[in-house]
Amino acid sequence: MTTPDLPLPRAGFILPPELFIRHTADRGFIGPALIGLRDGSLLMAAPWGRPPVDFRQLKDPLPTPMIYRSCDHGRTWSEAGRFAMDWSLDGIPSDGGITFLRLQDGRIAALFNHNRAHGGGMPALTFSGDEGRTWTPARQLLPHDDVFYVMNDRLIQLRTGRLVVPVSHKIGQWEGDLDENLCVLSDDAGATWRLSRGNLVLNHPRGLAEPCIVELADGRLLLLARTGAGSHHAAYSADGGETWTAPQPTTLTAACSPLTLHRLPDGRLIVFYNHATPLADGAFFPRNPLVHAVSADAGATWSPPVVIDDEGVAGLNGETRQHIYPGACFLPEGILLVYSTHRANLDGSFTQPEGAWQTGGGKRCVIKYPE
Repeated sequence: MTTPDLPLPRAGFILPPELFIRHTADRGFIGPALIGLRDGSLLMAAPWGRPPVDFRQLKDPLPTPMIYRSCDHGRTWSEAGRFAMDWSLDGIPSDGGITFLRLQDGRIAALFNHNRAHGGGMPALTFSGDEGRTWTPARQLLPHDDVFYVMNDRLIQLRTGRLVVPVSHKIGQWEGDLDENLCVLSDDAGATWRLSRGNLVLNHPRGLAEPCIVELADGRLLLLARTGAGSHHAAYSADGGETWTAPQPTTLTAACSPLTLHRLPDGRLIVFYNHATPLADGAFFPRNPLVHAVSADAGATWSPPVVIDDEGVAGLNGETRQHIYPGACFLPEGILLVYSTHRANLDGSFTQPEGAWQTGGGKRCVIKYPE
């Protein structure tokens, strides 16, 4: 696989990357959510799709996802039971990612990608008013059925109180061949939801996929989305996610691979992604190494990428790895990251050999805050 030409700086670790939860033969750890609770402990949840992630619809119903708790800042985790919520929606709770968000009114929101269609689903939400012990019945945000993609660490709340869910919407014939970006918005604390007035389209066969957003200091929103055009693309909104500027390429070189965007405690922006030259135009791979880059100017420019995990990047013995869909939690000591790792093929295909699930699972690390 093609990787960056120059050596990249490496992150400083408080806890180095470690595999802490393994895929099983029929479930794969993917798209985790993290949140800190008022008692100092942490909650984590993940959808548990299939390894490798190919988004084939499951035939058997799944129970609600397991919740995990850590009382030592993410070093160890224990099962804390399944989501205590009524899931009466058709289909499975999530097949891509979960978001936890502490709302301004003190509740915790949990966002799912409610899967009813091949390769996508509809955003669904539940709330907890007792620190994750119980949850309201899960509710689909929009009344119609369609094919949307909502990954982890996506839901945000603006200073105005508006809740914003950035989504990609399939407008092509097949999964991943053409997506547009929209936002699902609520101005009444999540009681009602609607689609944004405007959409965001890129003139490229893959379009824009799996967007993530942050609110900037001046009130605008920055959106970053994965594309097949050789880099992640950026757009801005001055009206709370209703409409967007035309998408523009960034210096975040990547295949059509996952990314996660956040605001650091000091106000700068940080993005986690896979920095590598795509195998070809529109390619989904490589997805290694996992890096971060920082912006101090509202996303106009980005720092050089800093390597977090490059295990398997050399492609030894005909095999490499992918490190994808990180969930982030900002702790006093550093940034806790939890992400999925599993095999990737040198030819850039998603097809996996028998038993490939045995070599991957969930990884966690704590990195030092960027200087």
